[in-house]
Amino acid sequence: MELSDLIFTPLGEESQITTFDCGLEDITSFLQDDAVAYQAEKMANTYLFQDEKGTVFAFFSISNDCLNDLGDEHGYTNNIWNRLHRFLGLSNVKRIRQYPAIKIGRLGVHKDLHGSGIAYQLMDFIKGWVMIDHKPACRLLILDAVNQPKQVKYYDRNDFKFLLKSDESSKTRIMYYDLEKLTP
Repeated sequence: MELSDLIFTPLGEESQITTFDCGLEDITSFLQDDAVAYQAEKMANTYLFQDEKGTVFAFFSISNDCLNDLGDEHGYTNNIWNRLHRFLGLSNVKRIRQYPAIKIGRLGVHKDLHGSGIAYQLMDFIKGWVMIDHKPACRLLILDAVNQPKQVKYYDRNDFKFLLKSDESSKTRIMYYDLEKLTP
């Protein structure tokens, strides 16, 4: 099965999400227990990939966000911001202390499709969809990656970079992807 074989749709009250299981309790329970409420409260929008019967095989949730320079107390030192500015290729004139971003809150692929490559198709879809269809004024995709080898490897292969070194032993790590890479 390919992602293109599935139907892309926003989460709705009638969506059949109870049979979805990605193998990670936190991700599965978000979709089944929290996603509808987050959407109703305008905290995150969730999108599904399902078959013609309505069975969900993949999903992601996104929200507007901002990568802020909150100072040293949050681990964002001037050194980190200088490195980010250089990585993004911004001139000194364009340097700012806040970067508009889209946050990938949760994403999951049904456990029956693990190893199929559909997770990589999903991330490619998110990157393109944010730039082409969603059309926000933002430079970055950001996320809090679960700090486990499998998850970190997935985001690394999708060209996400760590923002901080100070969160190396944390449960999650802040990562970012420069959407400018998608423009010719």
